[in-house]
Amino acid sequence: MTSRFSRSLQALACLSLLTAGTTLSAQTAPLVERPTRAAAQLPPGPLGYSAAHMDRTVSPRVDFYAFATGNWLNNLEIPDAETDIGGFSMLKATIKHQLLSLTLQASVSGAAKGSPEQQVGDFYRAAMNTARLDQLGLEPLKPALAAATAATTPADLARHSAQQLIDGGGPLLVAWPITDARDSTRRVLMLVAGGTQLEQNQYTDAASQRIRDLYRAYITRMMQQAGESPEQAAAHARTILAIETELSAPRLTPLQSRDPALTYNVMTVEQAQALLPTVDLGELLGQLGYKAIDRLQVTDIEGIRSLNKVLQTRSREDVQVFLRWLTLSGNARLLGQPWFGMAEDYERQRDQLVRAEPREEQVVNAIAMQLFHPLSRLYVKTYFSDATRRDVSSMVAQIRSEFEVRLRANPWLDEPTRQQALEKLQRMDIQVGYPKDSDWIDFSGVDIRPDDHLGNNQRIAAFRFRRDRDRLNQPVQPDRFSNPPYTTPVSVNAAYSPPSNSIDITAAILQPPFYTPGGDKAVNYCTIGAVIGHELTHGFDSNGRLYDAAGNVKDWWTPAANAEFGKRTQLLVEQFNQYSVLPGLVQSGRLTLTENTADLGGITLAHAALNRALKGKQTPRVDGLTTDQRCFVAWAQLWTFKARTERIRYLAANDFHALGFLRGFGPLRNLDAFHKAFGTRPGDPMWLAPAQRARIW
Repeated sequence: MTSRFSRSLQALACLSLLTAGTTLSAQTAPLVERPTRAAAQLPPGPLGYSAAHMDRTVSPRVDFYAFATGNWLNNLEIPDAETDIGGFSMLKATIKHQLLSLTLQASVSGAAKGSPEQQVGDFYRAAMNTARLDQLGLEPLKPALAAATAATTPADLARHSAQQLIDGGGPLLVAWPITDARDSTRRVLMLVAGGTQLEQNQYTDAASQRIRDLYRAYITRMMQQAGESPEQAAAHARTILAIETELSAPRLTPLQSRDPALTYNVMTVEQAQALLPTVDLGELLGQLGYKAIDRLQVTDIEGIRSLNKVLQTRSREDVQVFLRWLTLSGNARLLGQPWFGMAEDYERQRDQLVRAEPREEQVVNAIAMQLFHPLSRLYVKTYFSDATRRDVSSMVAQIRSEFEVRLRANPWLDEPTRQQALEKLQRMDIQVGYPKDSDWIDFSGVDIRPDDHLGNNQRIAAFRFRRDRDRLNQPVQPDRFSNPPYTTPVSVNAAYSPPSNSIDITAAILQPPFYTPGGDKAVNYCTIGAVIGHELTHGFDSNGRLYDAAGNVKDWWTPAANAEFGKRTQLLVEQFNQYSVLPGLVQSGRLTLTENTADLGGITLAHAALNRALKGKQTPRVDGLTTDQRCFVAWAQLWTFKARTERIRYLAANDFHALGFLRGFGPLRNLDAFHKAFGTRPGDPMWLAPAQRARIW
């Protein structure tokens, strides 16, 4: 959980999500760390492919990543308020400034009530009115804190959790509709335990002791500010951290949580109630407005059991303290000082930042999370062209066609599996930029006021909750471009959704370094073309392949094809298991397998489509580089970045993507064309023997 309840409930396979790191030698042996100095602002210079970014003093046969990115990388400095820097973060910074400009215009527009301009502008005005927020203090949250203190019975716990869920705060228990993994035409009500605010590994890892100490000190300060004595606040902080540790330990790991065989636990309300007698599920569902629920999907049974154990074995005082903490921490960033400042300072120290972002930029981030479609409407109208949408849609068709050609010729697929794969590819729905006109989510009925920041957030949360609740028993029509911060039009990303067998390619990503209108074919194919191929491949990676063409979990693989796929992907697991990301810390090839498979598929498809578009002929050299060389250098430059140590540790433990510096060269080592382009040979650090190269899609 973060400071607000995250509603990213659909399983999405994303291009970037959150990608950062320091850099590494291309060799699997000693780590070579580059400087990670902090800077006050993003550096000037071109964003996107440039031969000037290369370091030609390095041999591509020794360290391809340094060869392709070295000059740019060595001149990049991590901004004071950022955890990392690279192509993604620099593009995000550009877009944030565009969004801030749109927001400032909206805040003085005097637009009609319910219009995107009015909602965006008044949300901003309320959030920026710090004098009023400071004056209100804790007053707006006192009713919820009182309800937390009074929650003693199973019915009380249910009522408090329901209200926190509706308000977008910190609930003990989450009940939310999701697409039924075995029948994508209908939804099922998911039940999952809340209550934890650190990542699972951060409760126990020795390397995370610093974060635990910071978190405990943060709780102490907050509880003391809420009226407790220093001794009482410190004792309660120890209790809260202990409870969260108890809740976290038996839960599914990040990797396990993606496995439908582990998460598809559909049962009656009575069966779920038997797992959690300490919370009245009938009362919870009633307070949320659900009627006649005949089944629930308990995605993490042991997580529910651990919540029940805590509620059964902990004292009433401990439970009430914990509920107050969830309520306070879940809303602290929506209050004035000192609450906002304490939350901000904790997060700054946790992430090893020199300073926090300016408040206006934080508010723009919040608008992009809360009013994601109203803000996106303003963005695409101003900054996204129809020509770009047409051009990228054309490339989508080319990359899809290339994938079809390769599926038909794939030497290890048998015919039954091949035909199922072709059907899935054919039915994949790919949209570019933003939703169809009829698919924008209509926020116009949400009452956004210029003087009620907490209330604005609560009313948006309630709108989104009720909208999804009311669709529980309706035919499934998946929302598109609607999963902040991953797949809205203003997100720098592209994503595949297995339950809907669909891909969203956002408007924000369709600019350098990912796409340059009228640019070098070698660069565009091996950047945005590789992004498209990456997402297509997600439908056939070790997670996406569990779903059929209709988006249902179904085994459509023959035993022979299944075994062959496992053998080939194991090569990727073993490759990435060898890469060190920090001294004593290696990348997990198993955790990152789906994304590594998609990266390999993406650059393979892009390079093949490029060759087909050029009819197998190399274009004239540019900057001394052949067509294939520019393709592979452009791919590597896409992943240029460096990050703070804590960020690297976080990503290595929790992110399904490999660290960016590994993505810049790791997949390439599996391509014959890469070795041919740069003349690698046995004994070179970049060499990978043909028998060890993963050839999947």
